[in-house]
Amino acid sequence: MRLVCIPAYNEEKIIGDIVRRSLAHAEKVIVCDDGSTDNTATVAKQSGATVISHKKNEGYGASIITLFDRARDEDADIMITIDGDGQHNPDQIPLLVKTLQENNVDVVIGSRFLDKNSGTPGYRKQGIKIITSAANFGSDFKVSDAQSGFRAYSKNAIKSIHPTETGMAVSTEILLKISNKGLALAEVPITVSYNGDTSTQNPVPHGVVVLMNTLKFISVKHPIPFYGFPGIILVIAGSVMGYQFLDAYLNKQVIFLGSLMAAIILFLVGTILCVTAVILFSMATLMRERQ
Repeated sequence: MRLVCIPAYNEEKIIGDIVRRSLAHAEKVIVCDDGSTDNTATVAKQSGATVISHKKNEGYGASIITLFDRARDEDADIMITIDGDGQHNPDQIPLLVKTLQENNVDVVIGSRFLDKNSGTPGYRKQGIKIITSAANFGSDFKVSDAQSGFRAYSKNAIKSIHPTETGMAVSTEILLKISNKGLALAEVPITVSYNGDTSTQNPVPHGVVVLMNTLKFISVKHPIPFYGFPGIILVIAGSVMGYQFLDAYLNKQVIFLGSLMAAIILFLVGTILCVTAVILFSMATLMRERQ
């Protein structure tokens, strides 16, 4: 069975059209109403969707988690996720499905940046590229659009991927899980529309939060370069400053207690980072061996 899954929050104006157009390309459409205060759930149900409602607004990632769980319960063969704000074109669903089936991959991402005429504003493009670069550092493959919510998943991917992030960083978390599980991935060019109100959040703080959460996931997967290398540098810097202080003290030169404090702080912070790197590396290795 082919499912189209739509996370939605206060989208009563557009959700009906998205559901009806999506139904032309799937046996079933499921909308996760994330605690909307308008008639999103009612409109979606009247348009032919099965609606799952959160009692309160829990976040985009929480909706994706709910939709993955439902797709597993439905034993779906293919799950397509598409945003409920009208940004994506449901008529491009067959493009993702065709790529998934013909190329024998597990996940297909609709990318805004494979087509120069996709319609993505410049400020969004730059922010997404920064997040995408960070995500690519943490994975075994390279994508052009790490934040696209327009994706198709195979049965194997649906069973293998269990997201935990409740915010917008879930898109990056899923990419890292795809990499960890050794799943095959492909991208296809899509067009997007930013007409009307497609986002209720300020793009700058929103982008910073997503980037920070992305770095959090990456740091766990690659603790040595993320924590270990900076830790070694700080330990060396603290040791050098401590040696200089001790040398000045023994030779009865002018000494500055501030430099001693800085040396101690650098050495301690560096040591903590190195220990953190070793612990996370050991845990990651153990988890990979168990898998």
